[in-house]
Order: sequence, then C-alpha cells, then structure tokens
Amino acid sequence: MAEIGPFRGLRYDPARVRLEDVVAPPYDVLSPDRAASLRARSPYNVAAVDLPLAVPGEGDPYERAAATFAAWRTSQVLRRDPRPCLYLVDETFRGPDGYERVRRGLIARLRLSALGEGVVLPHEKTHDGPKEDRLRLWRATRATLSPVILLFADDHGTVGAALGRAADEAAARSGAAQAVRDDDGTLTTLTPIEGPAAEALVEALRDETLFIADGHHRYETAVAYRDERRAAGDHGADELMVYLCSMRDPGLVVFPTHRLVKGVEIPPMGEVLGRLQPAFSVFGERGADADACAAMTRHLADFADRGKVFGLYFARERACCTVELRDLAAVAHLLEEGFSPEAARLSVTVLHYVILRDALGLDPVATEGRIDYVTSPAEAFRRLESGAYGLGAFINATRVEEVRAVAERGETMPQKSTYFYPKPLSGLVFDTLDEA
Repeated sequence: MAEIGPFRGLRYDPARVRLEDVVAPPYDVLSPDRAASLRARSPYNVAAVDLPLAVPGEGDPYERAAATFAAWRTSQVLRRDPRPCLYLVDETFRGPDGYERVRRGLIARLRLSALGEGVVLPHEKTHDGPKEDRLRLWRATRATLSPVILLFADDHGTVGAALGRAADEAAARSGAAQAVRDDDGTLTTLTPIEGPAAEALVEALRDETLFIADGHHRYETAVAYRDERRAAGDHGADELMVYLCSMRDPGLVVFPTHRLVKGVEIPPMGEVLGRLQPAFSVFGERGADADACAAMTRHLADFADRGKVFGLYFARERACCTVELRDLAAVAHLLEEGFSPEAARLSVTVLHYVILRDALGLDPVATEGRIDYVTSPAEAFRRLESGAYGLGAFINATRVEEVRAVAERGETMPQKSTYFYPKPLSGLVFDTLDEA
C-alpha cells in the first residue's frame, strides 16, 4: 500500500528571486559548463547545493552545500508553505522528436519501503558511485533537493480523474500557481493542492503500486539513509519527496539513451559483424560523415515497431551500420541465465548481452566507467569524433508497458534503459526531512 501524503514544502520566495534564475535540471544531467553558467546566473541557483563542487582549500563540498542551503533558509530566500500541500505539476514541452506535449504530475511525500516489499518496484540496475554521492549530500543537508520520478498504472483512471478535478479547482483560485520556462523551452506550472482535493488524491493513490521511472540511485540511497537514521533512533528520514505520474498520461514519453564504449579493445568491424551474423542482418551506411550517421539513426526509428534494430559506429573504421536481430533463437541462452522470455527479448537486453557481451566481451555487470550514456545522437557523434571511444551503440526507446512488465516480474534492465523526458526541474520545491 502506497502511503502518500502532503507536506509543507520549502520554496523560493518570488519576491526575492526570479524562478527562471534559480531552477536547474537535476544534477545527473548537468554538465560542468552548464552548472557553472547556472551558478553565475544567481547565487541562489539550486545547482550550488544539488551539485556540490570540490574546491581546493574550501573544505568538504557537501558541508559547503549544506551551509549554503541553511543560509538561504535563514535569509528567507526559501520559505516554507504555511500548510501541508500536494503540488500539481504541468509541463508543456517539445521532445527530442519535435512533438509538443503536456505531462501532468504530482509532487508528494512517500513513506519509504524497501524495494523487496512490493510497494515500489525498480526496473534498472544501479552503480555504486552515484549512490555514495547522494548519500553524502543527504547526510549534510538533511533534505530532498529533487524528486524521484515514480509511475503508477491507474488502470481504472481513478487517480487521473482526481487529478483533473484538483486542477480544475486550482484554476479557479487566482495567484496559486507558479510558472517558469527553462532554458530548454519547457513551461512548468506548479500549483499547491490542499484540503479535500488533496485528501481525494491521497486516497486514490493508496492502492497503486509505484514504479521507479527515474531516480533508481536516489531511491536506493534514500532507503539506505533512512535505515542509517533509524539505527540511531531517528525516524526523520522515513519519507521521500517524489514526483508521481500516471502511465496513462498522454504526455508521458520515453526516449532512448545511446551507449558510447571506452577503455575496451574493440575488434575490427568485419570481425564483430561476422560474430553477429547470421542472427543479425547487417545494413551498411556509406562512410561516417554526418549524413550517413543521421541516416542510421533515422533507420532505427523507422523500424522501431518491427523488431530489435541497433545502430553501430566503429571508430577505427569510421563507419556506421545498422544491425537487425532476425533470429530470436540467438537469445535462447539468456533463458538459461535466468531471464524471462519477455526480458530476454528487450532491446536493451539484446544490446548489452548479445552484442556488447557475446560479440565484444563487455561484461554487463562491469560497465561502470566503460560506458557513457548520451541521449542526443548529434552529441554522441560529436564525442565519437574525439577519439575517446571505440564504439557507439544506438538503440530505440524502451516502451512504458515493457517497464511495467519487467518490474512486475521482479527483473531489472541494464543501467539507463529509459530516458523519461523532461526531468522535473530541481528547485521547484524542497523537502527538509526533519520537519512536517
């Protein structure tokens, strides 16, 4: 049973700052250059605390982040809402595919449960490095700075109907909403929901199973931090700020995350393709210029509904090709390794186990530091041209229904199997863990 509740969020005072100057993308998608630009825009930009920087001679970066966050509260740049609220979030955005959509979500507190308890289900594996970073930040700030994204099925539409009624009621109240347009052009509107409308949403969500869409590392870290605090007799970290979205929401969309392989000796292109055949059909592109590479990524989208199609770029040969799995018997050995038939046929499973492991020898459990993840094909090819990578692997998006099916079976996909876009902005609302 999902225990969802309102809380007194900590928000920027619009009389003290422009929201456009202080919000930021979550820490895990911020490049160093963009983070520096955001910090320069305002001394109160959330990047100053959500992405601590190690500066020689200036002490522990996490403690500095905590001191900065505390100073914002003391100076009333951040102010606590007077009453417990849920926060309705509408995001109007244009995705990487060029289409405009509106996604509706809800920020709330969730009582944490371990992943094995069946209330919150993961779908991806995690790495240790990011979890250690977030744990140190939680210990220092004792606050949740950005929400984990959770999905719920809403098979009967009950939650969606309650969200619609809450939005209609909120629209009738002038001055309740805050709106901000970020650097990517996404317009985010945040509206506090309280009273009977909030109670109806809490009740509607009570029987929903929740699926982690984005934030696996943060959720696992939140549970570890809760357990650490409980061991000391403290229950102040029993809850976590989350962003909830229905799987039925028309604005919920998943885009692919491509892989760039480094620090691994990649055999010659002909040898790799020979290992993949005859299970895979190979379609070559002419050369490795921008047009050829763009054609390759278009091919992936064209065949997304037909089967398991991947784009490969071999840096040594500076050549692109498209490979398509034609013989499903090629994944039969994965069933003997414990995969269900459905999980064995996922594109990310085929990529990591049949292509990267079986053909290239890259162990899927030892990819930390060997694979970089990029969502933009153009950015991926820019990096590939730098010579730092031996192979680029391009993939179509995992579908939401595949995420649900894998999670419900208790299985997980490789890291970065999904790219839910957009990520909710950091800085819309904060949750200090020790306060109601």
